[in-house]
Parts: sequence; C-alpha cells; structure tokens
Amino acid sequence: MNKAYLKGLNSLRFLAAAFVIISHGQQSITKLGFDKFSGLALFNRGGDAVEFFYVLSGFLITYLLRGELGRTGTISIRGFYMRRVFRIWPLYFLVVAIGFGFLGVIYPRLTGQLFFDFPIWKGMVLFFCFLPNLATSMYATGLLFPLRTIGVEEQFYLFWAPVVKKFRHKLPYLIGSFIVISYVWYWLVMYGNLPFSETVLAFLSTQKFYAMATGAAFGLIQFKYGERYKRSFLASPIAQWLLIAVIVFYYLIGYAPAEGVLLHFCMCSLYGLLIINCNLLDRPVVNLERRPLIYLGTISYGLYMCHMLVDYGLRFTLMKLHVEKIGHPLLIMPLYHITLMGGAIVLASLSYKHYENYFLRLNSGQQSYLHRLKNRYA
Repeated sequence: MNKAYLKGLNSLRFLAAAFVIISHGQQSITKLGFDKFSGLALFNRGGDAVEFFYVLSGFLITYLLRGELGRTGTISIRGFYMRRVFRIWPLYFLVVAIGFGFLGVIYPRLTGQLFFDFPIWKGMVLFFCFLPNLATSMYATGLLFPLRTIGVEEQFYLFWAPVVKKFRHKLPYLIGSFIVISYVWYWLVMYGNLPFSETVLAFLSTQKFYAMATGAAFGLIQFKYGERYKRSFLASPIAQWLLIAVIVFYYLIGYAPAEGVLLHFCMCSLYGLLIINCNLLDRPVVNLERRPLIYLGTISYGLYMCHMLVDYGLRFTLMKLHVEKIGHPLLIMPLYHITLMGGAIVLASLSYKHYENYFLRLNSGQQSYLHRLKNRYA
C-alpha cells in the first residue's frame, strides 16, 4: 500500500523539533548562569530527538521509494535528488551564509574578538560540500552546529536511493544487512578502539546510519505488511499506550535500564513503532492530526534550522543586560523557553511562506513539466 499523505508525521516532526529547541535553549540558560534544573531529562533530549528525525527519514524515504517501485517498476534517481535539493538546499545555504556572516563578521565587530578559530573559507568549504558534521568534529561552529544533522541526512540520501534501485528485488535482505552492518559499525566506532584520530572518530560517530536503517525496516514493514500489522498485538490499545508511556517516561524522567548501542537500538525501534501507529492505524489511541500541530510540523524544518539564530540573539541580548544579576531561575527559564519557541515559530513561518515555498513551487512546476514532456514523447 502507498499513501500520498502519511497522517501524524507532521505532528511528530514538530514534537521532535521542540525537544531540540528546548535542549539548546536550556544550554543557553546554563551559560547565562542558571543551571539549577539543567540536569533534568526534559532539557537533555535534543540528541535523542535528532535520532528520531533519522528514523523518520529512513522510514519515509524507504516507504516512498518502495511505493515508486510499485507504481513504475523503477526509481528516478534524478527526481529523488531534485526533490531533496529544492526542499533542503535553499534554507540550508541561507542559514550557512547568515551564520558565517554573523559569527565571522558581525560578532568580531561587536565584541572585539574572533569567534571562529579556523579560516572562514575552510569552514565554508566544508559546509558547502555538505560536510558540516566534519566541520563540527574539528571546530567550534556555534549556531551552525545543528546543521551537522542535515549533513548526515544528505550523506544518507546520497547512497540510499541508488542502492535501493540496484537491489530492489532483494530489499528485505538489503535492509536487514544495512541494520546489522550499521549497528556493528557504530559499536566499533564508539567502543572498538579503531586506529583513527579523535577527529575522524568524532566525525564517524555523527553518522548514525543505524537509525536510518531501523526506519527503513519499518517503512518496508508498513508498505508490505501494513494490514497484517493492524491485526497484531502491537496495534492494540494496550500496546500503544505502553509504547507512548515508555517514550514519555524516557524523555521526561530519563532512566534507561540499558546504555550504549542497545539503548539506541531499543529507542529507534520504539520510534519506528510510534511512526507506524500514528499514521497507519485508523484510530490510534492518541490522535496527532490536529491543525496547529500539522502546521507546526509543516514548518519544522525551518524551526530546526532557524531556532539557533533566535537563541543566539536572545542570549546575547540577555548577557548585555546582565540578567544573571537581576533575574530568578524560576522566572528566567520559562520566559526564555517561551520567547525562544515563539521567536523560532515566527521566523520559521516567515521562512516557509516567503522563501521555502518559492522553491517548493518551483520544484512542483518542474516536475509537472517533465511529466507532461515524458507523456508527450512516450
């Protein structure tokens, strides 16, 4: 089965983006001198939320590629890459330009000291070549740090569609092998004492392809065995509530009986089940198809990409006001988080409406033209 719209996913995107924003906001609050509550799990789940994004990417890309195979018998690699280019590149390059302009030019003039400890041209080459995760493994990149996630996803997109096309007749074996190899490789990178430098190991540790692999497995499960899944215990109300309870407990309380690769495997599997339950089941126990959540999920890419601009501006302003001398943690913390979230939503909304949408329409028009051209000469 294949659906053009997968319900619930936009809301899940926003919730994941929200945890990333909360995590980064709390780090800024700590730097302002208010660290009383910074150890709570709620404020430290940004990395886990990013891992959820990876699972969602693997799920969605594999599900859509499998659907394209079912409809056409092949995969348009050009079409796949062009969709990624028009959706991801415009805002990515804009944030890169703003980030280097602010931290590399404006910040030194405001403070009298350099922010970057590396040549700007070198950093820009790495970011423009979609190696931000290598840049962040080598240098302090400030508000550009979250862009390393985009680099990891682009590196995954680079090989996944061609590989799926090549092994389309053996997709279950491909995904199964990908899962085993990616988890074993991550374990070796983290604990295997590989003969690499710290920079190389830090770079490799960012490439959490195991999460994409897990998502790919759930994408294939939904496509091929969706109806059977609906009749399984995993789709029952009890299992759904238990799944939600475990994830909420982990994100709010934080205790986990396992650590390391095993924890990543368990959480990625739970994310995959949550994704399927939210969009496949006719009546999930928690209905995420709410208009505000859907909209916030629609602009979630902008939320993720732009929130650090708001965060840095807000923190810089409060540092100039010496808020640590006049504010109380119970007042500063909620106000900071509310202002950061609100500012990020406003900026992401403007970006989506007046900037990103232009490229999305451009891509849509191009695809329609190519489709008409193909039919004309078929």
